Amino acid sequence: MSLDFVRIECDLVTNCKHQLMDQLYSGLRSFEGHFKCSCCVNVQAFCDVCSFQVECPYLTVFSQQLSSDPEVVRIHQKPPLPFSLYISDTNDTASTYTLGMTLIGIAVNYINDFKSALESMIDACLNTVQNGEIISLRFYALDYQNTRYEISHSKSSIASLVFLSAENVLSTAINSSHAILIFKSPLRLLGNGSILHHFDFATFFRSQLRRCSSMFAYYGKGELNLDFVLLSKSAEMVSLLEDDIKYIQPSWSKSRNCSGLTGSAAFIGLVENMYPLLLLGSYFNAGKGAAYGSGNYQIDFTDANFLWTRV
Repeated sequence: MSLDFVRIECDLVTNCKHQLMDQLYSGLRSFEGHFKCSCCVNVQAFCDVCSFQVECPYLTVFSQQLSSDPEVVRIHQKPPLPFSLYISDTNDTASTYTLGMTLIGIAVNYINDFKSALESMIDACLNTVQNGEIISLRFYALDYQNTRYEISHSKSSIASLVFLSAENVLSTAINSSHAILIFKSPLRLLGNGSILHHFDFATFFRSQLRRCSSMFAYYGKGELNLDFVLLSKSAEMVSLLEDDIKYIQPSWSKSRNCSGLTGSAAFIGLVENMYPLLLLGSYFNAGKGAAYGSGNYQIDFTDANFLWTRV
C-alpha cells in the first residue's frame, strides 16, 4: 500500500490582519470557485460540454468520480476531495497569517493551480477590507518534522516539493496508549445524521478511519492494511481523562455553519495502530468540511504519569 502527499504553507503578511479572519475562512469555503477560475481554459463552456474535460485540472480534482471497481464503491462510496486546507493563527501580535494545504495523490500534479487559487482567494478577501493589501506572500514546502523549505520561483513548483508517504507516517509513528487531541478549527462531526454537539472519541476515530482508508483507495495504491473491525470495537474502550472540548460558534464568524467542536482532550486506552492512524488523519483534517479548513487538529504524545494525575 502507498499514498503520497505534500504539505504547503503560505505566509501572508498584511496590513489588516485582524479584519481578515472571517473573510479568509469564508474564502476557504469558496476555494473551489477560485481553483476553477485559475485553471479553466474555456470559461464560456459548461463543464459537461467542454472539449477540454480530459486534461482539465478542475474536473480531475473536484469531480469526485466514483471508482470503476464496484467493491471500492461499496466500501468507500463517494471519494473525498484530494486536499485539505487550514489557517494557522498562533501569534496574535504578528501581522502574519499562515494558510496551509495538504495535496494528496494526483492533486500534487496541480500544485501551480492550487497556489494560483490560494492567491486569488487571498486577493478576493483583501478586497473586502478597506485599503487592505499584501505586504508579503511566501510559499514553503514542509517535511515530516515541519521544517520549511521555501518554494523557489526560479524552479518549477514540483521540483521544490517535499514528498511525504502515508505508509511512512503509519510505520514510524509510536504506538502510544495515551494522547492529547487539540482541535485548532471547529470540528463538525456527524453522528446519526446530524452534527454532534459533544465530542465522542469512538465516533471521531471511526470517521478518521473511513477518511484515511478512502484516501488510500481512491488516491493511493492498495488498501489501508488495518484491522478495521478490531479498531472500531476498541475505540469504544478508550477513556477520556480530561475534556476541554466545547461546541462553539467562533468569534470570527456569525454563521452557524462554522460552529463546531474546539478545544483539547486527553485520552488513555488507545490500542496498537490507533495513534498512528490519528496522526496520519491530522494531515487530512476531519469531519464535515474537512477539505475547506474544518476539523484541523493536532495529536500530541504526552507522559502517562501526567495523564493519570487527571483521573
